[in-house]
Amino acid sequence: MLPISLKTKMTVTISLLIAGLLSILALSTQMYLVDQLKQLLYTQQFDMVSALADQIDDKILSSQTELVATAGTLSKGAVNDPSVLRSFFDDRPDTLAMFDNGLFLFSSDGVLISGNPAEPTLLGRNYLQRDYLKSTLATGKPQISEPFISSQPHHHPIIMFTAPIFGGNGQITAILTGSIDLTKNNFLTRIGSVVLGDEGYLYLYNRDRTMIVHPDRSRIFRRDVPVGANILFDKAIAGFEGTGETVNSRKLQVISSFKRLKSTGWILASNFPQKEAYSPIHKARSYILFALAVVLLIAILVVWLSMKFLTAPLLAFTQQIRSMTEHKEVAQPICVSAGDEIGVLCDAFNQLLKEVEAQKGELKRQLDFSRILIDIIPIPVYYKDAQGRYLGCNQAFLDFNGHTREELMGKTVHDVVPTHLAEKYHQSDQELFAAAGVQVFEAKALRGNLTQRDVMFFKTTFPDRDGSPGGILGAMLDITEHKQAEEALQAQKEFAENLVMMSTVPTFVLDHSHRVIIWNSALEVLTGIKAADVLGLENCWKIFYDSERPLLADLILDDALDDLTKYYSRSQRSPLIDGGIQAEGWYRDPAGEGHYIAISAAPIRDRHGSLVGALQVIEDITERKRAQDAHEKTRRQLQLILDAAGEGINGVDTQGRITFVNPAAAEMVGWSQEELLGRNQHELMHHSREDGSPFQEPECAVAAACREGRPYKGSDELFWRKDGTSFYAECNCSPIREDGELVGAVIIYKDMTERRQAQEQLLKLSQAVMQSPVYIMITDTNGNIEFVNPRFTQVTGYEADEVIGRNPKLLQSGKTSPALYQGLWDTITSGRVWTGELYNRYKSGATHWEHATISPIRNSAGVISHFMAFMESISERKKLEEQLRQAQKMEAIGQLAGGVAHDFNNILTVIMGFGQLLQHSLPSGDPMLENMEQILDAADRATHLTRSLLAFSRKQVMLLHQVELSELARKHVKFLVRIIGEDVTLKTSFCDEELMVTADSGQIEQVLMNLATNARDAMPGGGELTIKTEAVQLDKEFHRLHGYGMPGRYALLTVTDTGTGMDPETQQKIFEPFFTTKLPGRGTGLGLSIVYGIIKQHGGYVTIFSQRGFGTTFSIYLPLNAAKAQPVEKTAGFVPEGGSETVLVVEDDAAVGRLVESVLKRYGYNVILTESGEEALEIYESRWRDIKLALLDVIMPKMNGKQLCEKLRERSPQLKVLFLSGYTADLIQDKGISMDGVDIIRKPAKPIELARKVREMLDSQ
Repeated sequence: MLPISLKTKMTVTISLLIAGLLSILALSTQMYLVDQLKQLLYTQQFDMVSALADQIDDKILSSQTELVATAGTLSKGAVNDPSVLRSFFDDRPDTLAMFDNGLFLFSSDGVLISGNPAEPTLLGRNYLQRDYLKSTLATGKPQISEPFISSQPHHHPIIMFTAPIFGGNGQITAILTGSIDLTKNNFLTRIGSVVLGDEGYLYLYNRDRTMIVHPDRSRIFRRDVPVGANILFDKAIAGFEGTGETVNSRKLQVISSFKRLKSTGWILASNFPQKEAYSPIHKARSYILFALAVVLLIAILVVWLSMKFLTAPLLAFTQQIRSMTEHKEVAQPICVSAGDEIGVLCDAFNQLLKEVEAQKGELKRQLDFSRILIDIIPIPVYYKDAQGRYLGCNQAFLDFNGHTREELMGKTVHDVVPTHLAEKYHQSDQELFAAAGVQVFEAKALRGNLTQRDVMFFKTTFPDRDGSPGGILGAMLDITEHKQAEEALQAQKEFAENLVMMSTVPTFVLDHSHRVIIWNSALEVLTGIKAADVLGLENCWKIFYDSERPLLADLILDDALDDLTKYYSRSQRSPLIDGGIQAEGWYRDPAGEGHYIAISAAPIRDRHGSLVGALQVIEDITERKRAQDAHEKTRRQLQLILDAAGEGINGVDTQGRITFVNPAAAEMVGWSQEELLGRNQHELMHHSREDGSPFQEPECAVAAACREGRPYKGSDELFWRKDGTSFYAECNCSPIREDGELVGAVIIYKDMTERRQAQEQLLKLSQAVMQSPVYIMITDTNGNIEFVNPRFTQVTGYEADEVIGRNPKLLQSGKTSPALYQGLWDTITSGRVWTGELYNRYKSGATHWEHATISPIRNSAGVISHFMAFMESISERKKLEEQLRQAQKMEAIGQLAGGVAHDFNNILTVIMGFGQLLQHSLPSGDPMLENMEQILDAADRATHLTRSLLAFSRKQVMLLHQVELSELARKHVKFLVRIIGEDVTLKTSFCDEELMVTADSGQIEQVLMNLATNARDAMPGGGELTIKTEAVQLDKEFHRLHGYGMPGRYALLTVTDTGTGMDPETQQKIFEPFFTTKLPGRGTGLGLSIVYGIIKQHGGYVTIFSQRGFGTTFSIYLPLNAAKAQPVEKTAGFVPEGGSETVLVVEDDAAVGRLVESVLKRYGYNVILTESGEEALEIYESRWRDIKLALLDVIMPKMNGKQLCEKLRERSPQLKVLFLSGYTADLIQDKGISMDGVDIIRKPAKPIELARKVREMLDSQ
């Protein structure tokens, strides 16, 4: 392979570098241009679309303004005049040109009245279902419709503009509309003809993806862009405005811009193909590539010529270096005449020559440093040559030997140390030269003062220039103190061995091989065998047993502790030493004498935890064993006594565990003696109280006495049997002490069940009297009090010692007749029981009604010896009876008021209905019109009276919804201020918490108005009216005080005045209809009755607190709900239109029935009139297909309206039913109507209201 010159390499490298840089520059330039072009395209396209969108908005608004202005020129009377309307449309060619699909006029109920172009087939048709008419009627404002298919013959997609026309009363009388045909050439469709570049276009669509304008007319009014087909299309529907790249629904890559129209919310979009938009970028890329190739060729030529010139000095430099290596003379500095990097290289090379000389000096410095480092090390260090002569050492070595450096250098060990040491040192040196490596050994050495020290030598050889050992490097470590510590440790070991040997307890030690290593003197005495005879012996068992078996120490060394019970019947593991074991057994010494011994063994471990031996201790406990046997004999004798005892006896230790138990105790508790032994007595039979709750041992007096070693005697200890039954026992506990130390206790117990039962019977009788809820009094036959129970003191306030010995007359109030007392005395003295009511006075002076039962008590001879009276306070019951009578009175008045209002409503319905029909039939200017208005006004006032009566009787229809009570009261404050006048100050305090209640807001406002009016009249000289809301919790105490009220959370509305107040008698009648304390003409007496009825119908409560001269507070409680308030939808009223449907009318009042029939027939309906439910059912069975609506009275004889409704809907569930009544108790409770297709209209109903309601019911789905 031919060598490549540096010139060639540099030329290629630099050329490639230039090519790379130029490529990066070209690519960056292209990317920047592309980005700038995109931003320019995005901005221009979005600006264009935005400008077009603004123009379209202007056109739409100007069209809408033109239509509204045109509608304003249409006179009110022209709406119903076809000829005027034709002239109206013909005179407006400019407006017709703006709305290329024509102008149309609709009535307020959606009927097409006129239009241009006139379409006879469309006139008179109802288009109320169209959204643009609904929106205009609902809002009263001009509207622009979404695209829809016209009902005109051409059936083109159109857009409709609307303009409402208002009458003198502010109601919409007609609607003028103008429509634009999306298939004709107009300002909207011209959007589709706009071309962007060669293939770009604009289109318009709405939020439900309907195409409004598009170059492709076949796509107009189509939803042919599915979700996900065009990402930016979907984002624009969600609210995006701007420009971006996307793929349209036809899979074409485009740049799309989107702008939403302000007037309609439609979206104007543009699509510009990316291929066309980015074509200038593709041309620019070709030009850049051509220019890049030309520049690269020029760069290669320039670099090659430049490198030839630049590398000439370098070639001269390399020639001089080569010459320097070929000649051995002293190197001279290199000279090259160049001021560039090659000249710098020459200077650097010359500097390198200088640094080589400097490095030689540095090596010498490092050698000196090493010598100093060795010299300051505190460990003696030295080095010698191969002949053993000292070449050097550190100061620590000189200090240890006591020589100077001059005395030592060049000398051998024979010259500086005694001969016996020198020979040993020299021999170790020769061994090191022979074996090489590192030599470590311990020896003696003399310090300079001739003190002998123990040292550790560490030596190794260092190589000569030819690699052979050139000498020895050595270090000495003084270990004298370490040797002395080892000797002290050995002394401690010998002391420990002597301690074992001299122990008075027989002891021996085995090593890990089971050989005896220690046999102390005490063991020699016990066994009669000398230590010298057993040391080193492996079969130590032969000394103690006749047959081969392991000692305890053997078991430890063999790790066979699980075999302990196999060889020793009485054995255990040591509780004090880990791995230690204990056992007992008989041993016979060489003299044949038996010894009962206790054996203990423990492991011996080294400092690393390894087992190295085992120690075994033998204790002669023969005397103790004989004492235990005697104790056992005595115990058996005592056991016989225990077994014969009839009372339960058992012993416990200090932990309460049963140590012995006799048969009587076992039989008493149901366990066997074996089951009882070792069990905790408290946990087993004394663990629970009578109610089953745990009886903890720390609370037990028996357990405490046993624990503390003191006697205890208890007569009511509850013991439990095995079968779960219990019994009370008399218990005696006595402590047991041995050598003055407490070891347990003896417990003796006797079943006290029978005696306790007798005591309990007596106690129950006593407790029945003492804990009786009525107070009891016992007197002698003269009436003197001998006994009263605690309830007597609680009720009357007299202590027992205050009344015992006195006559019950002290309780008499003086308001009970003497004849009653005489009859009482005659009854009880004759041996009979007297029962009755007494009005008594207590110690506090308060009087109460009491129910008394007094009966005689006879002794064993049957003679009356005492009288017993049972007395119970019935004041609360008397109060509740009075509240019940008041409630029943209000309910009866309400029923009466409701019935009167119902009948009166029927009369008013006829008067008002026929009166209005007559009024409408009179010509304008007729003098009778004024008389009819007076009649209708009087009937209207009577209507308000009946509604007030219905409000009191809780029979009126309510419009219930969720309302926030504080907000409702706050909104009504301004109205109340006008009612109460300037001399009354209104203060409010509204709760921060939301008080959501289900209520008719109008009726609650009526309550506030009535209460405020009543308060104003109670403060003729001015005062202060306070309205407050808060959340409260009603409990049983509220019910006890008032006689009503379900517990729960309520919203409390209080209205307080500082007026004249009321006395209790007035408060009793305040809610009765027509009751008033005002002067004649100042009130009807129904205001507070209405309040009472409304609150009751809402499921709430109203209370009153008043004092004469201190004002009055009305408190209204309404049940709280958790739900949020929902807005109430109000339906817009409209002028009723007639129909041809068949309506079944059922009304038992003939006059009302004729009225309804007349009204409905005037509106074109077919009416079937019946007077009873039975007749209506018969007719409906035959004509149910024709009948579309049933109009029913609620209250009718035999079959009421609700029952008739149920039967009719059984036959036809889809039948619509309209109830006509002002008395709705049988139809609805308090919550309105909940059935679909069923509604109610209140009497008296005006004819127009009835017609509107009938039409509304028939048109409902």
